[in-house]
Amino acid sequence: MENSHQKAREYQKIKNRLLFVHLFGTPLFLLIAMLTPVSAFFRDGALVLTDNPYLGFVCYFFFFSLYMLVFDFPFSYYSSYAVEHQFQLSNQTWRAWLVEWFKKALLSFGLSCALLLGLYALIWNFPRTWWLLAWVAYAFVSYVLGKIFPVVIVPLFYRYGKVEDDALKKRVVSLCERFRLPVENVFSINLSKTTKKANAAFMGLGKTKRVVLSDTLLDNFNHDEIDVVVAHELAHYRHHDIWKQFAIGVVTSLVAFWITFMMLGPLAIRLNFEGAADMASMPLLFLIFYLFHLILMPIQNGYSRHIERAADRFALEALQGPAFFISCMEKLGDMNLADPNPNPIMEWLFFDHPPLGKRIEMAKQWTGEK
Repeated sequence: MENSHQKAREYQKIKNRLLFVHLFGTPLFLLIAMLTPVSAFFRDGALVLTDNPYLGFVCYFFFFSLYMLVFDFPFSYYSSYAVEHQFQLSNQTWRAWLVEWFKKALLSFGLSCALLLGLYALIWNFPRTWWLLAWVAYAFVSYVLGKIFPVVIVPLFYRYGKVEDDALKKRVVSLCERFRLPVENVFSINLSKTTKKANAAFMGLGKTKRVVLSDTLLDNFNHDEIDVVVAHELAHYRHHDIWKQFAIGVVTSLVAFWITFMMLGPLAIRLNFEGAADMASMPLLFLIFYLFHLILMPIQNGYSRHIERAADRFALEALQGPAFFISCMEKLGDMNLADPNPNPIMEWLFFDHPPLGKRIEMAKQWTGEK
């Protein structure tokens, strides 16, 4: 066990370093783009290709995306391929990883380009109210993406299946019926195509809501431990957690758009751009949003840990006992190389789930309370 914990600490230490590299590397690249002629060069090059401002923006964003790949590609390769293979957590070949990365990059570019083009169309045509209109559009798009994510985005990368084990299926059906989640909304997913890690999730809105269990979890956990995971995910359904987080995201985004509206124009002019409407000032727009969400991140993660603790307590109450909860958490820690007791500052800043050590300790305290 000690060797397992030592390996987890080494893995998390590397992951934490990479987290800080990404945390500071992203704004650094944005600063370089806006404090040097880089962004203006991309804009001028785009406008040479076309005098249509909308097509010009697409060209500009393409150039800017290639620029950001100078940072993103080597970082992604090292963090999601090299390190995962170093700790024997990945099942991907180099070619498979590259195909997955390319698919994600294309999807990200297409979606981001469409959304940003819409944002700049609002800035160009509604210079005083664009922030409010953009917020309304953001709320609508977030809702649509929340609904289609499980049925459109996930199948681009993984394949859904049903729970095949008949005995397990009966247990899952029983739990779902007990808490009134339609059983057809419980799926397995072939996570093993990319990783040895185990995972589960509750995702979707409305008719697309579902509990998703990875095949790595189904293959390596016993039925009682899988009950724990299903009960935990059912808690998110019963507590309406996705809707609560959606509402919080809508409210905080209103503040983010207003702050960006107040700061973008004046700062863009100081940086020798032509104002908020100048597409070359886009790195500044990104930086404002980035810093806002960076400041907000500990609060959002704290709330996320709160609802995850509530889901853990729900699972303990539903299954009337901590033994399999504890063994499930220990197995998750071993499979995912999760540090059970991370640095408290790292936990406060970056953890959206309670550390496994605290989850296990809560289960033991729950026994004492009962």
